Amino acid sequence: MQREIGEIAGAVRFAAAHVRNLKLTVLGRNSQETEAEFLKQLHGAPVEIQVLGLLSNEEVVRTMSDCDVLLFVRGPISTRRSSAIAGIACGLPVIAAEGPETSSLIKDAGVAFYSPQKNGNLGEVLLHVLEDEHYRASLAQRSWIAQQRHFSWNVIAARYAEFLGKTV
Repeated sequence: MQREIGEIAGAVRFAAAHVRNLKLTVLGRNSQETEAEFLKQLHGAPVEIQVLGLLSNEEVVRTMSDCDVLLFVRGPISTRRSSAIAGIACGLPVIAAEGPETSSLIKDAGVAFYSPQKNGNLGEVLLHVLEDEHYRASLAQRSWIAQQRHFSWNVIAARYAEFLGKTV
């Protein structure tokens, strides 16, 4: 978790040097244990930090809907990564690393890829997404479309029904 906090803090600090009114919202399991480290690593940066912990499904949707972008740094993005899919489902641009399990469904969504091997690349991609309104809007639209086409419960249920119909 220390590596992830460092990556996020570095990217947010970089973006905060160029963009005003930056707010970092951290949520989910074990997020409250990260608050002190985020405060330490972002000390002196013009960033508002909000650590929310574990939230209900409705609170997650409400919180994510107020965000401009989702940073996903817990390894390469795939359809098995529920927090990344939640960001896509909320119509957010997602910044993530590509990996062997990154399917075309993810690539069609509003994901801006960064290279974890390239020092500072997460911050550069974050800054691009935040500064370029048209790019951010196009990523958000692609996420919304991907949600409707691939990740909505109606689509998932229809696929299960089709699969079950073939196996019976």
